[in-house]
Amino acid sequence: MDTKNEAFLKRLLETFFQEAKEHIDNLSEGLLNLKKSRDAEANKVLVETLFREAHSFKGAARAVNITEIEELCKAMEDIFSSYKQSLLKIPNSLIEVMLECNDMLTLLSGANEDARRDLKPLVQEHIEALHKGLQGDNSVREKVTVAEQIPIRKSEEIKEVEQLHMPTEEIKTQETIRIHVKKLSSIMHQSEEMLFAKMVSRRHVEDLITIESEIEELITTLQSSAQELILKRLTTLKSVINKATKQTKGDAREIGMMVDHLIGDMKEALMLPFSAMFSTLPKIVHDMAKSVGKDISLSVIGGDMEIDRRISEQMHDPLIHLLRNSIDHGIEKSGTITLTLTQKSASKVELSVADDGSGIDSKKIRQSSVKKGIITQVEADALDEESVLNLIFKSGISTAKIVTDLSGRGLGLAIVLEKAQQFGGEVHVQNNKERGCTFTILLPLTMATFRGVVTLLGEQKFIFASERIVRVMTIEKENIKIVEGKEMVVLTHLVVPFYHLSTLLELPSSLNESNALAVVVIKYANEMLAVGVDAVEYEEEVMVKSLGKQLTRVHAISGASLLASDAPALILNISDIFKSLSSVTKRSEAQKKESIKKKSKILVVDDSSTTLALLQNILEMVGYEVAVAVDGLQAFEMLKKGSFDLVVSDVDMPKMNGFELTEAIRADSHIPELPVILVTSLESREDKERGMHSGANAYLIKSTFEQSNLIENIQQLID
Repeated sequence: MDTKNEAFLKRLLETFFQEAKEHIDNLSEGLLNLKKSRDAEANKVLVETLFREAHSFKGAARAVNITEIEELCKAMEDIFSSYKQSLLKIPNSLIEVMLECNDMLTLLSGANEDARRDLKPLVQEHIEALHKGLQGDNSVREKVTVAEQIPIRKSEEIKEVEQLHMPTEEIKTQETIRIHVKKLSSIMHQSEEMLFAKMVSRRHVEDLITIESEIEELITTLQSSAQELILKRLTTLKSVINKATKQTKGDAREIGMMVDHLIGDMKEALMLPFSAMFSTLPKIVHDMAKSVGKDISLSVIGGDMEIDRRISEQMHDPLIHLLRNSIDHGIEKSGTITLTLTQKSASKVELSVADDGSGIDSKKIRQSSVKKGIITQVEADALDEESVLNLIFKSGISTAKIVTDLSGRGLGLAIVLEKAQQFGGEVHVQNNKERGCTFTILLPLTMATFRGVVTLLGEQKFIFASERIVRVMTIEKENIKIVEGKEMVVLTHLVVPFYHLSTLLELPSSLNESNALAVVVIKYANEMLAVGVDAVEYEEEVMVKSLGKQLTRVHAISGASLLASDAPALILNISDIFKSLSSVTKRSEAQKKESIKKKSKILVVDDSSTTLALLQNILEMVGYEVAVAVDGLQAFEMLKKGSFDLVVSDVDMPKMNGFELTEAIRADSHIPELPVILVTSLESREDKERGMHSGANAYLIKSTFEQSNLIENIQQLID
């Protein structure tokens, strides 16, 4: 094959794989809607739509000679074809098979030719499952009752609906073209660079106006001293500068408008409907719920609203964490999760995840926070409901009775908060009045410029986001008070903690001998902080620039900007600043604890000598003292005689298994709170539930065992 044909085939395949994702998403959404639907006429329309989707996908696969996808789509097409003319509902069991086939299509569309060939036997198994489902129509189809049937419209009316549907799809195809996201992002980046040209042209205008003003003063001075020749030349120069100023003003205005329009258009190009960006979420919810034996559906409200693709892509994983949280902790057996997007202002959107489960147990949050040493018991008792709920965003906090593959490690919500804060967003949680709870994330509508206040620390400029500033003021140094060993500033009726910016950034203190001190009061969530700087200069529009690959994560700095004055400035990460307050305290407390901390002792229980040696070696390398037992009975006898901080146990053992050992520990009045981690090859849902009911703190599967996962769980439980 010559180079030209190879290039053509490569472009053709790229186009197909982009199209494949759309087909897979549409099939997934349609199948899930079909599973929920109880309306005969709606079912008919859904089946017809799914039939066309499978047919189109099959044709596209045939065009690029991917037979595995073509054959699987053909089998799915046969199912839809069989049902689309009848009033019979496709049974849920068959829909589940087709959802699994859709997962296989996802796998095939992301595989190369060799991998697809290896998957051929699995593809045939899926096709056979579809054929069996179709052949068993009389036993598996669920017939819609007469009461549920809606009168069938005349065939002419149905044709009208079909005719209305088809042109709309064709028009959409004609009005859109496929452009790779990297290309759009590159163009957007270049457009944002033009903001600097806009700011520079504005600065030139200001410079010319200053020169013009200076000349005007000189002319006035010379007129009084009768210096006619110099006066004449300056008058001529003023005329030239005046003309240049007018021309530059016009140019700056035109450049500004062009840049604003270009960036506006590029923002629009990168805006996509919320539903398009998260089309896979209903299937993800379905699969996660199915894995834990629950029946949970996802409802999306505000799907037509558009949001910057770059933001929605970054929020995909945090959303998965929230959905997983609702599935595993919130909803008991069945329920609904509602995902809502609403516009709160011209520049902000609100994303909420609500479930109709049991809500968050604030008592368990208090207990977990005290146990982890995040707060004291006295502090926990003094917290109101809102403050208690906000503790779940701390890393390691979880209300789960047991750690599973799905959740329970207390990291997911911390990740949600961190990701939202990267965009300058906020996350809140509340229990609903009737049932369940709601997580709310406030995000910017687009990733663009922002208004910032430029401050000075030594010779370096730092920028605070204007939306985080409560007030800017100047205070006398003697007005900084010491309260309980901490510096405080009094603001009307509030006492606010005070830190100098150099302290927060761990920089050398600047030599400011003046008694007056510039202060920027900032707010994040429900906290306020007074930050001392050497000077507050001005507020302006700020364009964010990355720090580069070498500096992907710098504490308290989210990016950089080049100001209109050509001076570089660093943009402060407000959330990091607030985090640093507690981290300084935690660091000092941790150092104190480390000096008096005893070496933790762990009992490892397993009837396999190989596994015992492996676990003992892992734990001793980390620094723990380890004892071993070959079965549950021996372990329980050792627990009665000695003192241990944690037990790591297998389940399937002679004499006394891991479940029985855990139950015995919980029943013993001397060691009822001793942490127990079960590490086992038993991975069924029933076994996990047995582990939870026995009282285990974590349940880890040997087939997916990772050393770091075990250490992480131990540290959360005893360190």
